Amino acid sequence: MKIIKAIIFLILVSATNAIAQTDSIAANTDTSYWDKGGLININFSQVDLTNWNGGGKSSISIGGLSNFKANYEKGKNAWSNRLDLAYGLLRQGENENPFIKTDDNIILTSRYSRQLKKRIFISGMVDFRTQFDEGLNEENEVISRFLAPGFLLANIGLTYRYKEIFSASFSPLSSKTTIVTDDSLSNAGAYGVEIGETTRFQGGINFSSSFQKDIWENVNLSTNLNMFADYEKLGNIDINWETALIFKINSFLSASYSTQLIYDDDIKSKEIVINEALGEFRYVPGIQFKSVMNIGLNIKLPY
Repeated sequence: MKIIKAIIFLILVSATNAIAQTDSIAANTDTSYWDKGGLININFSQVDLTNWNGGGKSSISIGGLSNFKANYEKGKNAWSNRLDLAYGLLRQGENENPFIKTDDNIILTSRYSRQLKKRIFISGMVDFRTQFDEGLNEENEVISRFLAPGFLLANIGLTYRYKEIFSASFSPLSSKTTIVTDDSLSNAGAYGVEIGETTRFQGGINFSSSFQKDIWENVNLSTNLNMFADYEKLGNIDINWETALIFKINSFLSASYSTQLIYDDDIKSKEIVINEALGEFRYVPGIQFKSVMNIGLNIKLPY
């Protein structure tokens, strides 16, 4: 455990130092080395049924996606920053029925890279993920909320980049910090923390890759894969794989289809029945999968 903490300390200090160096570089340069921008997508749908013989329920849904970037590049130095936000609500049936959450993400990523060869970089990356609102299970029990969980990844390694289309990183020095600030979840040992603890530190190995390209006119494909393996359990690999197809309809309308696959050995999301007659069951790690289709209004934010 002391070795793992030392590795984590080294990673965090090195990553902080890399960002500080980049700040110093950027402070004394022309702003033309920055590439900044943002995109906000808002979608809304409503179905209203009155005495409808075909059956069904009235429904209303609203959601929003947004991403913001601030990237700096000069010479051999590159610093990329990205913030992705998503939130969605759905209500079915009567107006008195509560809204339920359909989407909820906060993802902040910062990576500093220094070029070694034409397409090879040494890089340090910090990735933080959590959510805005509480999440409920089918029994209306709170199973998640802001910073419960939160995940902080930090790593140092080598990155291969091909233009702005593809990149892959291997980080033998990597850490994953799981945060659970909700007392009831912490006391239950949720998300892999020790019972009563609010954080869990893991040192390990990380591999990540990303691909983004216009595959047809007005159709963009992006996919991001992240894999983490704890030094103490190298056979258990945590996976987060996100893919999105964005279809541009015109200057202010677009459609998107996105998927996310997650496997985390510390998250018990799959129910296994032990004895159905006695109502005995237990939860084990399972593959989580989400798909979202949106058609909505785009607001592009140039800087």
